[in-house]
Amino acid sequence: MDISRPVIEKPRFIAVEKFVEARTNSIAQLLKAIDNDALVSGEVTKGPRTAAQRLPRHMRRRAMAYDVRRFPRTMRGFAESHLISKHAKKCPSRFARRKTANTRNKFGRSTSKKGIWLSTHVWHAKRFRMIQKWGFKIADRSFQRGFRTILRDSNKNCVIRDRSYYTCVTIVSTDAYSKMSPFSQKTCRGQSSRDEEEECHQLYVPDQYPYGYIGPARFQKLTGVQSDKVHVWIHPASKPQFLKALIEHYKLEKEEKTEFVQFKNSEMTATIDSEHISRFHLSGPKCLSKLRDSIRLVENENFDSEHNRFLSVANSVFSSNRDGEVLYLLVEDPRTTWDRKTGLKHKVVSDDATAEEWRRNNKPRNEFWIREFRENAIGKRMSDADFHKQNGSRIGGVVSTEAKVPIVLIIRNGGLKALDGVDIIVPEPFAKDLWVSLQRRGVRASGLRDEYAAHLESKTLYFPLDDVESEAGKESEAAMKKELTEKYSAKPHNRRCKHWSALSVKYPFEYKWDELSNDWSKEIADKGGAFACRDLQMLKGIQSTLKGSSEFGKEVKEASGMLVPVKFQFFGRGRPKKFGMICIPTDEDLISIRLNRNREIIQLPPATVSSVDSEEFVPMELEEVEEPKKKMQGFVSLEAAASEKPINLKWLFEETTRLDDKTTKRKLVNRKKKESKKRRKLEFEKRQEEVEEEEIQRQKAKYRFSANREIIGRLVAGEQSVLAGQGTAIGYICANALPLIASNYHQTKTVVMVRNATSKYYHPAYVTIVTRAVQI
Repeated sequence: MDISRPVIEKPRFIAVEKFVEARTNSIAQLLKAIDNDALVSGEVTKGPRTAAQRLPRHMRRRAMAYDVRRFPRTMRGFAESHLISKHAKKCPSRFARRKTANTRNKFGRSTSKKGIWLSTHVWHAKRFRMIQKWGFKIADRSFQRGFRTILRDSNKNCVIRDRSYYTCVTIVSTDAYSKMSPFSQKTCRGQSSRDEEEECHQLYVPDQYPYGYIGPARFQKLTGVQSDKVHVWIHPASKPQFLKALIEHYKLEKEEKTEFVQFKNSEMTATIDSEHISRFHLSGPKCLSKLRDSIRLVENENFDSEHNRFLSVANSVFSSNRDGEVLYLLVEDPRTTWDRKTGLKHKVVSDDATAEEWRRNNKPRNEFWIREFRENAIGKRMSDADFHKQNGSRIGGVVSTEAKVPIVLIIRNGGLKALDGVDIIVPEPFAKDLWVSLQRRGVRASGLRDEYAAHLESKTLYFPLDDVESEAGKESEAAMKKELTEKYSAKPHNRRCKHWSALSVKYPFEYKWDELSNDWSKEIADKGGAFACRDLQMLKGIQSTLKGSSEFGKEVKEASGMLVPVKFQFFGRGRPKKFGMICIPTDEDLISIRLNRNREIIQLPPATVSSVDSEEFVPMELEEVEEPKKKMQGFVSLEAAASEKPINLKWLFEETTRLDDKTTKRKLVNRKKKESKKRRKLEFEKRQEEVEEEEIQRQKAKYRFSANREIIGRLVAGEQSVLAGQGTAIGYICANALPLIASNYHQTKTVVMVRNATSKYYHPAYVTIVTRAVQI
């Protein structure tokens, strides 16, 4: 049953009086809003409004830029309090934004999320490529092409590096130096310090030697009133492991609500200060003379003996100074020497006394390590604006200020050509001033890449990139592997190096020291894995055995998992690289080296090696192919197939309209796309099968016998030496393999074969044991 709506008839007219009478209240409210005298003329909106909406209509457009200067002067006070900008406020010009003060205030030293800024960050950022490393922003390499120049200056002139990212841990306790002995091994360090000197220690987790390596650290013990303090300078990469071991060993607890990070118990206090002290390293024979010309010494009776000692050794050679000798100086504001075109004139002091005699007669002035003494100098530091204002108003410039800056000099004389010099410790607010002062005296700045190259030129290990045992070294190796793997995977498949199928390299981007040591010694499975030998006496004994003076001791013959650091000198061709393989040469290799040291010795592919070296050699089966009949001269063949070629009739009699058909063309293009896609898919599946098959073969192969020659170690660093003009490399060798290479002589030197991970050529090199401890 259909239900239809009732028909509503529309009214033909409306009674206006009754309509208005029913809506009297609504009309009254509308008239009240329209007749509001407080509104701008023509406006009917009431309630809170923006500052721009209070302007007349013809003035609103220019005020929409959220700029208070576009408002009438009478309304700027109201508009400034209500104006909300969607953009962050910035300095009015690019010049103002790039000012040092504005940049430091915007980012800051400790608040930067992408790495803590050093005091010289702004200076370096304009001239160097900055990288994030170990939680800091560090200068990596200069934008100028000065790589070779820096290495030459480190041997002939002076080079400076900013090492302010090192962490200073102050240990306060009765007999603090002896309480750090559980972390250090006497056999792993060189000369011991005398009185107040700085020495390098090799830190281990207590009661875990030779395992549990933490990293190198520099100890400076104080004398006199502050004899209960020891300052430990440690690399930031090994800082977490060291603090963890220190807290667990002495059961320290973290102190809350303190200015510095402190860990404390009833007997000991460990304070971490990584932001208030800067540390520079100057290397080169002229570093002391350059420093002398860059500072102005303060005439102070307490520091006269220290100043005279510094002036007496400023022109001396480093061989006459003791490694780790500490000098305390009191200097004027470094900015007072910026405008000097010539070096400052200091008094001539001739003192032939040695460091031991001088220190015996003079007590060191170690006020630098008193925090109040440093803060007093920092509080009197003149601002840059006031200093330049006074400096410009005087004819001779500002010569002296109220701020007297204490600095510490530490002589570095370890017998390393490109690294010997002096370390400067300075309060952080004066660090950049001293840096600029040294730059104006011709001291060349260098970055992290140049420091790594300087260690390689000096044939010594660089921590933590060349370390294989500590947690910092393992993290560095993992980061390198990830970077190289991503770079390798980004290449097209036909541009990738076939490491296993063509070069027999089992691990191209990592070392796998535990597996290699396990191949040379089966006892390693029961212990803590591979470890590096850092006993200096044992390393010197191994070096003497390689020269044929004696036989290997019981420690080396029964060593399980011990790695020996070695250095290589290429006497022929070859440019060694990181992750290179160290192999044992065969008798044929030694004969060919004596005849021609540049003769190419090639690594054969695994398939060729297995077929040639196998006892049962199976010849390749060949299919019998009928030889083609020889054509007889002077005769012409009557066979149609001999001279004619069949042609498709469809293409021969195809209509011309067919070629112009868009549908046919589109189908042809789509068919080709499908065929190409199918072909790529089949090729990809085929490549995946080959990769899986190679992976199975690689896993089955033994690390030691994966190449033509037995692998005994790997390279951790290598490059063509700029100073020597030959290939130079550093690596580790398994201790159990040393007796096999001891008799491989060439001109009374032990020879090994080295091959890069991306090359098939073996190159001969002389091997020598590294008998120096790792230093920072």
